[in-house]
Amino acid sequence: MHKIKIVNGFNSASIRLRILLRIVILAFSTFPNPNKSLRLIKAIINKRKKIHNLPPIDRFVYAMGKYFWSEDIPGWPSSNLDKFLKAELLRSQQNKNKSYLLHTVIFAITSRCKLRCSHCFEWDRISKDEYISLNDLLKILDKLQSSGLTHIQFSGGEPLVRLNDLLVLIEKAHKTMDCWILTSGFGLTYQKAELLSRVGLTGANISLDHWDEKIHNQFRNNNKSFYWVNQAVYNCRKAGILVSLSICATNSFISNKNLKAYMELAREWGVGFIRILEPRDTGRFKHQDVQLKPEKIELLRAFFQETYRSSEYRDYPIVSYPGYHQRKVGCFGAGNRYLYIDSKGQIHACPFCQNDVGNALYDSLETSIDKLQQKGCDVFKLSKFM
Repeated sequence: MHKIKIVNGFNSASIRLRILLRIVILAFSTFPNPNKSLRLIKAIINKRKKIHNLPPIDRFVYAMGKYFWSEDIPGWPSSNLDKFLKAELLRSQQNKNKSYLLHTVIFAITSRCKLRCSHCFEWDRISKDEYISLNDLLKILDKLQSSGLTHIQFSGGEPLVRLNDLLVLIEKAHKTMDCWILTSGFGLTYQKAELLSRVGLTGANISLDHWDEKIHNQFRNNNKSFYWVNQAVYNCRKAGILVSLSICATNSFISNKNLKAYMELAREWGVGFIRILEPRDTGRFKHQDVQLKPEKIELLRAFFQETYRSSEYRDYPIVSYPGYHQRKVGCFGAGNRYLYIDSKGQIHACPFCQNDVGNALYDSLETSIDKLQQKGCDVFKLSKFM
């Protein structure tokens, strides 16, 4: 088993200070004017306080010789993190250079999937055939790499059904960005995990929508789904791949009992991160009453804050909850820091705001980003932290 662990206490404080020192070094090397550099550093610190309203980072996930505090940000130390931090410095001076606009992209490389999940956002495009060839996927990847991207998430459909092509894409992409896959984990054997690790996969965001095996399997419409999630987590950890569990938190799931049981299971399985997503009226959920009730949103918000504020959770996985930030400062999608490319190559604000503005293969990425920023997010305002 490769060394993957939660780092907290004195060690995490030391790492946090060293990352801050790296920000200082990058600021002074990018902007020789000391006063300007200090102002930009202060702006970044204040920005985090405004976005999160949480205590300083108190734990990291250690893997592959790096320390991670988010599944969406490259690990430290790395050239990818340096690029990310430099981009944030440039944003703080309201630099509009297009090379720094995108931080991550969710890139659906296939329309195929063996499951029929209740909440599938790609439902209208799920097919037995592929819409884009490997050659065209590589052309799109070229565009993304040229944009200065530091992070990419390969999704689908189920990206593992296109394993050979996925390996080619990761081997090319990992030279300039951290690579993750968004997967159900179905069929993710150790042999596949080892291949993915060998070509440079950073992490796997594996969907688990309930701690109860029976309920999860019902949600995924497959009686072996939970088994494969468990196997995928184990196999990824064994191969040295970071693991995040992703949950679509429905009204019926959200309770203190279920959230704590989910956290306990995630810790037991040794994962590094948990991502809590809210259901949206899109894909297979379209025209269904899936919007979270106010009391459920409040429960999620309180639980998310507790995982950061309470010492009880210091050795648990790090939790991300995009809805918390979106309600505070707006959406970071819609071409601000990320966008979504579907299995036909169409560009959207995110997987849940599907109203395409162009095609990643044929159209200018910069033009598409401009269109997304003008339209914004369908649910939340576009973040003012450009």
